[in-house]
Amino acid sequence: MSDTTATLIYLDTNVYARPFDDQTQSRIQEEADAFLEIIEAVRANRIKLLCSDILDFEVHKILREEKRSKVKGYLGLCENQIASSADLLALARNIQIRCQIRPRDAIHVATAILGEARYFLSCDTKITEMKRARCYRRLARSHRTQYFSAMNPIIFVEKMRKGEIE
Repeated sequence: MSDTTATLIYLDTNVYARPFDDQTQSRIQEEADAFLEIIEAVRANRIKLLCSDILDFEVHKILREEKRSKVKGYLGLCENQIASSADLLALARNIQIRCQIRPRDAIHVATAILGEARYFLSCDTKITEMKRARCYRRLARSHRTQYFSAMNPIIFVEKMRKGEIE
């Protein structure tokens, strides 16, 4: 990755919340560690975060005040914010139907696509499985020229460490 251009990524709400989940499960702990490494890269200006209205909505719904407050703090690192629009909702509906995911998840993916994020990260394996990731990539082609990829934050960090992040 070039030092002059930071990669724009979009994190699903579950990625932001991962450090505050039960850390006794190794996968959750690994995802939390990956998130914290991503945050370090954001603070070092190697990565930029894209945020959205759906992120704000979901974070507002977090029941525990301390967790909600800390997640909001991470959202404060976002440089770009994508607002809901008719185009975004139409793309989300198309993603929901064609890629067979839940409506809110489809809104997150649509936001990442229209917001020009290079990567969409989620801890939800149903969202990042290869079949669905290919579906998002196909649908993204008509909205952008840059390649679009969905993956788990652990995989993203592994690629980042190897210098494979574009």
